[in-house]
Amino acid sequence: MKRIRILFTILVMTVLLMVSASVWAALPQDGVYEKKDESGKVTARMYVLSLEGKGMEGPGQRSMVSSAGAPYIALEAFDGSGQVREELATSYIWKTHTAGAGETGIRLTGENLRNTLENYKKFTPERFSTSFGEQVGFSFMDEGEAHVHNCSPALDGTYVRYDDATGWYPISMLLYAYERSYNPRSFYDKNVPSNTYNLSEYETVPYFGDYYCLNVSNPNKQDMWNVMAEKGFRIVMEQRDRDHYFLFVKNDYHGNPSWVGLTWSTFTGTAMTSTNALYLHRHMTVFVPEMLEDPNTFIRLTDFYSGEGENAVTTNAMAVLLNKNNELLQLGKADISDRGGQIRFQKMMGRASIKGDGVRIRQAPNTDCAILGEKDNGYPLTVLGFVSQTGDKYFVPKWAKVKLDDGTEGYVSGQFIQGVDTPYNY
Repeated sequence: MKRIRILFTILVMTVLLMVSASVWAALPQDGVYEKKDESGKVTARMYVLSLEGKGMEGPGQRSMVSSAGAPYIALEAFDGSGQVREELATSYIWKTHTAGAGETGIRLTGENLRNTLENYKKFTPERFSTSFGEQVGFSFMDEGEAHVHNCSPALDGTYVRYDDATGWYPISMLLYAYERSYNPRSFYDKNVPSNTYNLSEYETVPYFGDYYCLNVSNPNKQDMWNVMAEKGFRIVMEQRDRDHYFLFVKNDYHGNPSWVGLTWSTFTGTAMTSTNALYLHRHMTVFVPEMLEDPNTFIRLTDFYSGEGENAVTTNAMAVLLNKNNELLQLGKADISDRGGQIRFQKMMGRASIKGDGVRIRQAPNTDCAILGEKDNGYPLTVLGFVSQTGDKYFVPKWAKVKLDDGTEGYVSGQFIQGVDTPYNY
């Protein structure tokens, strides 16, 4: 009897493994798929991409990272001359072991699509969702093959995975990933508008040919900002006023061999702030990756120096900041010159020690609060960042927020900290 139970258990496990294997084989595989007509001409393409990396999350925001087995999907159909005639982007929702749906998504057609090809021409993605009574469908019966339906006559049909495909992901995928993550209510409430976009002239700069550079506006919020994204979806940066946030950074962003090094090999210096923010972020991924462990770390332009004459040098002064528990911490600062892309970088976090004897560790960044203890010269601690004094209307980071090895957190006047200001010049 025991032997029969063992054999039965083995049989059940074998069946489950077979079913599991078939299920996972039927899930969408990342890559580029093509639909061809009877003559073999490509009439449409489908792009499948799983985003895995660090996505910034905050109030009312979601990460751009896709969940397991639920990648982003973008489709584009071509006219007789090979030009894109329509685009659609969505995210895959697993329904059965061979099929799924896109329950929210965007379309680009007509004038909206044409305007994605020219600078400063506005376009607003057309939204659809199950909340509006529409969804699209996909089935993956065989590995490397996809069946698309309910998208449009030009997009519906059978697609086969093309392993040798090269090129960038279409702009519709970026628009949908951004809208879904940072404007998700627009897919469930028609009173919440989608954002309006237009391409910016940054693309005229040689090393921005690999980036989408978008101006964004939202009529309801009466707000305007910028989004930049590498066309291979390795990094997405949002600029609001002087602040640059990194909404998504793929895990292999600073892999080896580094695509970043290749991308920026032509960097010779520029005065453009957005370029320098990306360049500084690249610098930190190589030399001080610990400063980017919290995905909410951002870069702020603090000053701008411009010389005069033929050989004048323009410099962007930037701070590396983190808003944590409603407290703004400065983690570092940098000056970036447009002459050869020189970076003078100073780290303001990490292991350090006390400078001087009888130095007071305080409960808050001011001299009117409680004293947590006194430490002498050389006492080791960790600096979490620098903050401004309590009540300071301007952000002047004069106090170090510190953590002792016993876990105690407090504040020390910056003049009594040594060893943390490690320069990384480039």
